[in-house]
Amino acid sequence: MFLVAASLFFSQGCARPILRTLPVAENEVREVTSAFTRYQEIYQNYCGCCLDAEADAALLVSGWFNNHTGKLSGYLQAMAPGYIKFVALNPLGQPVYILVSNGSEFKSLNVLERKAYLGSVYSETFKKFSPAGFEPGLSFYWLTGRLEPKTLEVAAIRRDKVMQAYWLQLGQAMSGTDSMILFDPRELRILRHVLLDENGEYLVDVRYESYQPAAGEMFRSREDDQPAENITANETSCSVPGRVLVSSGSGAQKIEIQFSAVLAGAEFSPADFDLEVPVSFEHLFVK
Repeated sequence: MFLVAASLFFSQGCARPILRTLPVAENEVREVTSAFTRYQEIYQNYCGCCLDAEADAALLVSGWFNNHTGKLSGYLQAMAPGYIKFVALNPLGQPVYILVSNGSEFKSLNVLERKAYLGSVYSETFKKFSPAGFEPGLSFYWLTGRLEPKTLEVAAIRRDKVMQAYWLQLGQAMSGTDSMILFDPRELRILRHVLLDENGEYLVDVRYESYQPAAGEMFRSREDDQPAENITANETSCSVPGRVLVSSGSGAQKIEIQFSAVLAGAEFSPADFDLEVPVSFEHLFVK
């Protein structure tokens, strides 16, 4: 099934082609694999665990009570693996909407209507607003163009026909899905992440654009306080995407987030993602 998914995904003659790729030579495979190993080492051992930035978010959800669209501006804070806080502000800097999640539960506050929605990120209501295959427990990595810190084996490599980058196939045996990532071996960045189901159909497609370093130095030493060795200048910025575009395989959900004023060295704790709902708000528990 793993090989079937690969052939479907890389096929040029299917009815709905996703990729336009070219084969790679053996020396390219070695170079790209080495660069990807280097990418994992740097981002897992040296880059921060948190994100703190101004954010503009746009959401389109179709097929459920017609279409839901919205655009909000404010700030977003995130911490690995799945902690999220988004606060939308009005022109006067006052909160109008707040969303917090610890990766398993969420709270959504409509400040103007004084309503609070609470429930599990795996509830049917929450799933209507998130693409299939998106794992809320790993939302920090999805938002920052990074991968879950675990050993990842590259099953196949193809060169993109348009961009100077390579498609890497990473099998997820436990979940029955495959991750296809568009990887830039020169800049050590992920440009796109497509998640396939067991039939080779894509569940979610995430594009990462306009990478930017934080406002200052995000680079840090290992946890044992030993200085980093053999890290080149272009590897120390731990850059984050300035624009994230998410779309579901069905096209029913589309999300666009633009980050600016990314703060360096952001550090949070789980307590920073606690939110006490005012007693004056109407509490609505979703299923």
